[in-house]
Amino acid sequence: MVKSVTLRDADVPATLVVLRMGSNTLSDNALAQACERAYATMGLHAFSVFEIPNHNYQELARLEPILITRRKVLEASGPELVTAGFTLLPTGRFPHWSVVLSEPSPTQFARVRERFHGPIDNPTWTGQKG
Repeated sequence: MVKSVTLRDADVPATLVVLRMGSNTLSDNALAQACERAYATMGLHAFSVFEIPNHNYQELARLEPILITRRKVLEASGPELVTAGFTLLPTGRFPHWSVVLSEPSPTQFARVRERFHGPIDNPTWTGQKG
């Protein structure tokens, strides 16, 4: 079965900082589940990240209100992910991106996890639970 992936017209900007919401979202289990969902919908092994517009967490929280319910976040540089061999696709609506993995394996999960920093405190966290 052929899957269709709709992409926005966007190149990976030189200063793209991407975010995973939550401190456990890069575990093997979380990444395997994300890749399974992405494969079912797009035919790609991928997981979601969000661009931090102009490094402004408040703007990201305005665009993605769920951010305020996440106490910790994980950050990575988009260009560093690409340099490490991962594809970043501008999927969905801005500020959503998908990080594509060659396969959903512990080796690939470890490789991509190395590119993320944190968990760090989320400056927009309000104390609410998501």
